[in-house]
Parts: sequence; structure tokens; C-alpha cells
Amino acid sequence: MLPFLSASWLDELTAAADGRDVGPDATVVQQVVTGGPDGDIAYVIELDGGRVRARPGRDPRAVVTLTEAWETAVRIHRGELTAHDAIRAGLVKAGGDVRHLVGAAAALVPLEPATSALRERTSGA
Repeated sequence: MLPFLSASWLDELTAAADGRDVGPDATVVQQVVTGGPDGDIAYVIELDGGRVRARPGRDPRAVVTLTEAWETAVRIHRGELTAHDAIRAGLVKAGGDVRHLVGAAAALVPLEPATSALRERTSGA
């Protein structure tokens, strides 16, 4: 089992996303999940030339930062809540240049099958 949002989970997300068309624009999205069992977790989703890379940590190049509580991240991962609905409900806060959020959100839609494939192999979510 892969611990939810761990480095190994992010590596598996990157591998599962390989070959999916996520658009040509380069974008760096910072994700921050607060209040997890081991504290806050920061990770980065890089979209560049149609490729996706997920990795732990923070990146000063991030144009958008999305912050949500652990419970919200778990509900999104389980498919109980869409990221779009979570943002609209105020459960995910967007910071930075939010104009990039629309493009980044559209680019991340093809990742849904990749995250769905990880659900059965994820622990802690």
C-alpha cells in the first residue's frame, strides 16, 4: 500500500499520468494539505510539454497555490468530491496568479483516471 500523498504515492501518480495529454503549457501548481496525520504536506504538480511530474516539497516557481484540509484532500482522492466543487464551496483556497488556475484545472482533468487507479493501492485515505 502507498501512503496517501507520500513521495512514493507521488511517484506512482507521475508514472500513472505518463502519456496522458495534459496540454502544452508549462505550469507549476503548489498543493498544500493541512492537518494530516503527520502534519501539513506540500507537494508540486509540474505540467510541461504535455508531461506531468508530481513531487513532494515546495517550488518558488509555482504560479498557483491550492490549500485544503486533509479531510478535503481525502474526499477528492476517494472521488466523493470533485476539485472543482471543493473550490466552489471554499474548501480549497487558491492563491497566486489565479488566472492560471483555469488552465491548470483543465490540464489536470486527464489525471483523474491516474488518481483513480491509485485509490485501491492507497492507505490512509
